[in-house]
Amino acid sequence: MKTVVLRILSSMIYGPLMLVCAWFGGYPLQILLSLVTILGIREFYLLARDHKDVKLLLPVLIICGLLITWSIFFFQLSYVLPLFVLFLFLFLAWDVFSNSEQHAVEKISYSMFSLIYIPLLLSFLFLVRSLEHGKFLLIILYGCIWLTDSAAYFLGVKFGKHKNIFRSSKNKSIEGFIAGIITAFISAYLLNQLIYLIFGYFVLYSWKDIVAFGIIVGFLGQLGDLLESNLKRDFGVKDSSNLIPGHGGILDRFDSLLISAPFLYFYFILLG
Repeated sequence: MKTVVLRILSSMIYGPLMLVCAWFGGYPLQILLSLVTILGIREFYLLARDHKDVKLLLPVLIICGLLITWSIFFFQLSYVLPLFVLFLFLFLAWDVFSNSEQHAVEKISYSMFSLIYIPLLLSFLFLVRSLEHGKFLLIILYGCIWLTDSAAYFLGVKFGKHKNIFRSSKNKSIEGFIAGIITAFISAYLLNQLIYLIFGYFVLYSWKDIVAFGIIVGFLGQLGDLLESNLKRDFGVKDSSNLIPGHGGILDRFDSLLISAPFLYFYFILLG
């Protein structure tokens, strides 16, 4: 019960902050994403250092992460590939000139993964916001993720009988997983209707959009949560940190968004 109360109280702080930044977009949203990038990279750095004995270059990773997210802010995806090639070269060159051979492959692999997983995937929240009606798409995405997570958690605790389905998250039941998928579809439909009632137009124009939203959030969003659990099990920890009471760390809180936001963006760019 204490954990549930902490989760609710924490959500009452970061939830409105995320919604306000989504509404205004621009620099407020980008500053929030930059802060999350810094905290997320620091979490990953500490996990690698303390649990894998792999010492990464934290200041360099933070600078690279901010370069990625601000490059996307100003130029969208135009310079992402050149940046990653440059960063890979820099990490390789650093090991050569510093005569550092121990954990060379691990350091380069962990560094590149952290830049892909955190600032790159996180920046798709800004890209979603840049779409037509982007602020409402982002608000619906947040709402669907939060409602899906809550339904999967509470209904899984109440009715979950088939557990140990996923080795990375043994307490997650198939009943909770299915409840999350169903909730995602219902949430997308109801939030779309709510925006229509308040603002007079639909953000999700057709049932195809609603179904796509439900699949992306309900299935891929929960997959993001399981992928984060996989990473934590590999590091041998329960939470990525204890930064957010009741939720764990930044990576724990944004895991579903990191996976669902890119797919949502590409759906509306390519198929929407």
